[in-house]
This record gives sequence, structure tokens and C-alpha cells, in this order.
Amino acid sequence: MGLTGEQLRMVSVLLAGALIAVLNQTLLSPALPVIMDDFRVDATTVQWLTSGYALVEAIVIPLSAYLMGRFTTRQLFIGGMVLFFAGTMLSAFAPIFVLLLLGRMLQAAATGFVMPMVFSIIVLVFPREHRGSAMGLVSLIIGFAPAVGPSLSGVMVETVGWRALFVIVALFTAAVIVGAVVALRDTFAFERAGFDKLSVVLSSLGLLALLYGLSSIASTRTPWIQVGLMLLGLVLMALFVRRQLKLPTPFLRIQVLATREFRVSVIVIGAFQAVLVGSGVLLPIMLQNVLAATPLQTGLIMLPGAILGATTALMAGRLFDKLGARRLVLPGVFLAMAGGIGMIMFSTGTTLVFVACVYTVLMVGLEFTMTPVSTWGLNALTNNVIQHANATSNTLNQICASLGTAILVSLSALSSSLYPSLSSLEQQMAGIHIAFTFAAVILAAVFVLAVFAVRDRGLEPSAQADYVMEAMPTEAGTVIKVGAVMRRDPYYVGQDAQVSKVFRLMIQHKTSGLPVVDDQMRVVGFVSDGDIMKYIGRNDATVLDTTRMLYQAADDEDFAQRVVSLMSLPVRNIATLRAISVRVDTALEEACRLLAERRIKKVPVVSDGKLVGSLSRSDIIRSTMENLTAIEQMARSEDIEGSRA
Repeated sequence: MGLTGEQLRMVSVLLAGALIAVLNQTLLSPALPVIMDDFRVDATTVQWLTSGYALVEAIVIPLSAYLMGRFTTRQLFIGGMVLFFAGTMLSAFAPIFVLLLLGRMLQAAATGFVMPMVFSIIVLVFPREHRGSAMGLVSLIIGFAPAVGPSLSGVMVETVGWRALFVIVALFTAAVIVGAVVALRDTFAFERAGFDKLSVVLSSLGLLALLYGLSSIASTRTPWIQVGLMLLGLVLMALFVRRQLKLPTPFLRIQVLATREFRVSVIVIGAFQAVLVGSGVLLPIMLQNVLAATPLQTGLIMLPGAILGATTALMAGRLFDKLGARRLVLPGVFLAMAGGIGMIMFSTGTTLVFVACVYTVLMVGLEFTMTPVSTWGLNALTNNVIQHANATSNTLNQICASLGTAILVSLSALSSSLYPSLSSLEQQMAGIHIAFTFAAVILAAVFVLAVFAVRDRGLEPSAQADYVMEAMPTEAGTVIKVGAVMRRDPYYVGQDAQVSKVFRLMIQHKTSGLPVVDDQMRVVGFVSDGDIMKYIGRNDATVLDTTRMLYQAADDEDFAQRVVSLMSLPVRNIATLRAISVRVDTALEEACRLLAERRIKKVPVVSDGKLVGSLSRSDIIRSTMENLTAIEQMARSEDIEGSRA
């Protein structure tokens, strides 16, 4: 992809560090039951190794922009990996559970501020025209790391013990640190950013109080203290939200949640994260403590679901462009709900094969849904708030993962008080049944939400095309079709043409945008003056992945270099590939709504997928004025029909 040897070595070191950090997040799951036995702790305590990890990440991720401006890339990466190494070694040799937990918190803090910086640098290292391919490859690598984590963990826990997990991770981390010292250079400088200290304090203390109260209320003799902590946490979080709404530059721009589609996507993904991480804690405990599975068997049972889930997530991302959100989200949520119902059926006599099948269905449903629903939510926002939406959704995802784990594990601990007459094994299974029932209820609620709220914003065409503006009586009144007012000789550009041709066509025809077509005149994208400005202007590259972290970086290529590079690029490299288009037989009022809601000036008009015209705001206004008399007659005729009815 055009990298020098030095750049290739630097990218390799950065990716190795990111791979270790991501792998570490799921590596511990099959070892949780063994850790419970070694340290004599219960499930509500051991879950902090997972929920606490996510909580620390949620607190640290928004600080990454400040840290990236405060320290050089070399200092931040090496310092972060040293902190990660220290936390790993502390966990490996921790004599008590508290030190093991502290080690995990150090790992989480390092991951939270190193990962955004790593991906920001990788985005900047690659030439602009290769960044999409580069990030696709990176996402594939990072996406499969959590999938193999439980299986590797199961093998090592059974053969050399759970402490060896941390020792091996520490050795790889040490190798990455040495590689960073040799290969990493301070090539990029990030702008300094501030942060609101009071917001950090409110969010940190609020989340900590809420999470601790939830996780310990089922196993305490003084529940009123835990209830008080939860109330305190809610009050602090309310103050945090209020402060964000008043700050000129908020710590977390929660205003993006006002957009309905984005708000729905955040709710869906947050609920899925809660079930995903929570079941990842409870399932190994059930398998090993109730069904007598070994750590190796635990890892192998979770492997098919993890791999198929990662694969379907990639497939769903590609299908979204063709099918839209609804046709992917509904079957995905249904599968997840089916997996949740399957978990309710677990009992002390359940076979390991059945558990593997249910978990696979659950994972496929969750992963198949999250990619399209997150993209659908982001597409409803304007480009200038995308980075704030990512920061908000990523933070909320980590919070939901923490709270979901705490709630599910706490529910599982209720069985000792609800069923005192049962044996210890039956009590444990009864508690897990309660938790999985709650998870299934969450998934069912998400399914209902998806049915009513997840709808594609594309236009529904009418039955037949009409190229003449005339009154067309229907049950809903009179319909004017797009074909009646569109421009029938649209300007367009081929996908293999150079951007320099786009400049000439825009100047010649005084237009601000052109459809991009293939050899068969099918619309494959749209290039606008905004796409050109985005390229030659100062660019902030962002990887739009709301199920992970926010990766953002500033571009340091100067204006002249960007213009020269731009002219020789193929149009498809800068065009918007998910172009919005309307059918020629679409109702004109629906097209007007689309132009207004999506804040766009022009759309290509298609028939059977091929370009037949273009529709702009000016076309609609001009046609309206030219046919004002006919429109007034239509309105009067509709009034007459209405009075007769």
C-alpha cells in the first residue's frame, strides 16, 4: 500500500500492541471459575474483573484526545504499554484478589488511552486513497482477536494455569515495548485538547457508586447502603448530564442523542453489549461449576459463536449497502432473542452441544445486528457531529457492558435467598436461570423496539412511473411523481474517471454534485463539492465503529500536496459510495421530505437501478412556479372531494 520500510515497521509494532490489548479483553472468561476457587470469591466479586475493566475504559476513552495532545506519540504508546505490562505482571503474581483486580484496572486504563492513538496513527500513515482498505484489514484483525481469546484461554488454563495467561501476555507486551523503542518515531503531532475536570469527577464517581451498588446488593446484609450508593450514582450522573448540556465544549456531547435513529441505535447496541458481556461472565461459571466442563471445553464451546459472530458482522456491513437496516436488523434481533430463549432452557442436565448451539445463535444474532444498526444510526446524523456521536456511543457501550454484567451476576446471586432449601448446585443453576431470563426479556424488548423503530429512510416507490405532471387520483389523494419534474439529461461521471474531470463538469454545468455511474449506467455513488472540500481541506480521519472505540487523527499534508494528489485520483476514491437516490415513480412529496431531512440539494433519479435523471431543490421550485395554476386546481379538487366525503 505504498509504505516505506520504516512506516511498515512502525505499523507492525502498533498493530501488535493493539492486538494484545484487544485479545486481553476476552482472554480471561474461561478462567473466571478457577479464579473464584483460588481466591475464594463469589461470582458477584469475580465479575469486577470484567465489568470493572469496561468501566475504567469508559472513563479513560474520552480523555484520550487530551492525552494525545499532551504527550508525543512515542511517549504515549511506550508509556501505555509499560503501564499495561505492569498491570499484567501484577495480575500474574497477585497473592490476593484485590491486587489481581488492580492489575486489570491498570490494563484497562492503558488500553483506553493507547488504542485511540494507535488507530489514529495508522490512519495517518497510509495514503489517503488506501486508508479504507487499510482500516478494513485492521478491523478484520482486531475483530477476530476476541473470537480466539476464550479458546486460547481454555487451553492454557487447563494445561499451565490461569496465571500463565498473564505471563504470556506480559512477554508479548515486553516484545512490543522493545519494538516500539526501536521502530516508533514521533512523526505525528496532535493538537492539544482540554477536558472538564468536574465532568470527569462526576462521571467517574457516579458510575463507580452505581456499579458497586448494583453488583453487591444481592450479597450484602445491609442493602440500604447499596441502595443509597445507587441513588447517589444516579444523582451524580444526572448532574453530569446537566453539565454537558450547559458546557460550550462538553466532555461528552450527549446532544446527539436527540436524533431518533441514533438514539435507537445506541439503545439497541447498549442492550446487546450488556447481554454479550454479562453472558460471557456467567456462561463459563455455569459450564464449569454446574455442568462440570473443563476450561478447555468452555473455550471450545464459545469458539464457534465468536468466530461466526465476527464473520457475520463483516458480512452484515457489506449487505447494509444493498438491503438497508431493517431487513438485516429484524432477523438479527430475532436470532438474538431465540438465543436468549435458548439460555432460559439451560438446566443441570443440559448437554454441552446444546449450550454451544444456543451460544452460537446468540452471538450470530448480536453481531449480525450491531454493525447495520450502528451504521443506520450514524447515517441519520450530519457529518460535523459524527466524531461526537462516536465518543458518546463508545462511552455508553462500555457503561452498558459494566452495568449489564453487574446486574446479571447480581440476579444470579439472588437464588441463595430465594431458594434456601435447594442444594448448592441447584441454587447456582437457579440463579443463572434468573439472570438468563432477564437477558432474554431484554432481547425481547429490543426486538419489539426494532420492529417499530428501525425503518430505512429510503423512499417507497409508487406502483407505476409517470413522466407528466397531472392529477392522479388515489386513495390518499393526488400524487405528483418525481419523473414529472426531474432533469432528464443529468450530468454524471464514470467511476473510473479522474477527479479532474469532475472539476471540469462542475465548472461547465455550474453544478455542485454529480452521480457516479458504472459502465451500465447504474448509480454507484455521488460526488459533491463537499467531498472535494473534505479532501483538500484539513481533515480529521475517524474510523466509524460504534461497537469499539473512537479513533481520530488530524491530517498534516499541506494544501498544495492535497490538490495535486486529488486531481489524478479515480472518482470512486472520494465519492460517497452509499449514495441516496430516488425512483422515477416516487411521489414528489416524499422526495421533498428526503431532501429536507437529509439536508441534501440534489439526488440522482433511477429506473431499474439505472440513471435516468436528477432531482434538485431548484428543479422542484422551478416546476412548482411553472405549474402553480395546475397545483391550485389540484388542491381545490381535493377540497371538493373531502367535503363530499
